[in-house]
Amino acid sequence: MGLFKSLVDKITAKTEEMEEKAKQKAAEKAAEIAIEKSKSAAKAAVKGAGRKLEEALFGDVEEEAPKSEDEDDKEKPDPFANLKAKQKAEAEAAKEAERTRKEREKEEKKKAEERVAARKKLEGEIDDELAQMKKRLAKKQK
Repeated sequence: MGLFKSLVDKITAKTEEMEEKAKQKAAEKAAEIAIEKSKSAAKAAVKGAGRKLEEALFGDVEEEAPKSEDEDDKEKPDPFANLKAKQKAEAEAAKEAERTRKEREKEEKKKAEERVAARKKLEGEIDDELAQMKKRLAKKQK
């Protein structure tokens, strides 16, 4: 019983340790997201303040089209670009393999039909020749 109890205690301790690490990672990720959001909000506030100051100094000016957060995201490199490219390549390879498989099946089906047609033609020729031989044989026997 002592062995099982110590194993259970070790597993419980390890589970708790892993849960604590997961909580720490989640907190770090949440902090990163909060920093990014506050950074973008600060940028927007600075731009807004700059526009207000510019309007106060120079009067009405033509406004530039404000950048949306989506445009800011476009400037950042996509961390999953390699993975997406690999998945896209795999999908294209799968489509190509499927297309070639279908073409091969069509060719095999066509060849099988040609073989059947050739066999029927040959059998027809053999039957015709056999019928002619029977006629000749019947004439010779008369």
